[in-house]
Formats: sequence, structure tokens, C-alpha cells
Amino acid sequence: MDTSHNFPRPHPQTAGRLIDGEAVLILAEASEIKVLNGVGSRIYELADGTRSIDEIAECLAREYEAPYEQVLRDTHEFLQGLVAGSVMVFERSRAVP
Repeated sequence: MDTSHNFPRPHPQTAGRLIDGEAVLILAEASEIKVLNGVGSRIYELADGTRSIDEIAECLAREYEAPYEQVLRDTHEFLQGLVAGSVMVFERSRAVP
């Protein structure tokens, strides 16, 4: 699993906002609203196209004092689900902040 060259960012048809620590997402293509839990919201917040999956996992492992390898697997799996649901996309290069 090479996640160092995947830079997740919101899908162009997804609008989101953090409200009281939870990401509230509007999925235009599916006409849905999705609310993420605290950890999912933090991943969504960090996944702005400027960080690789590896960098997001490093940040989460520090913040939650959890084993990096487990956080990396969980983060990758979570983001894969968001990509499958057209909430996020993976870019092959880092976005310019």
C-alpha cells in the first residue's frame, strides 16, 4: 500500500463545513448530507490536497497517541470509502496551499 503519493481532497461536487468538531458534508451528485464523527471530521479537515495519506496518518497518530501503522491502515481505508462514495478524490501531486 503506497500512500505517499496520494493527496486526498474533497470531490469538486462536495461542500463541507466543520460545526462543533463534526464535518457536515453536502454531496451534490447524490443529493445527500453526511455527518462525520470526530476522527472522520479530523481526517476530512486534514485532507485538503496539501498532505499525503502518510502525512495525515502521522498527524493523527501524534494527536491520538496511537500506533502509526494502525492509524495509516485505518486512515487509508476510511479515505478509500470516501472516494468510493464520491466525497473525496485522490490527486497524484500536492495541491498548492
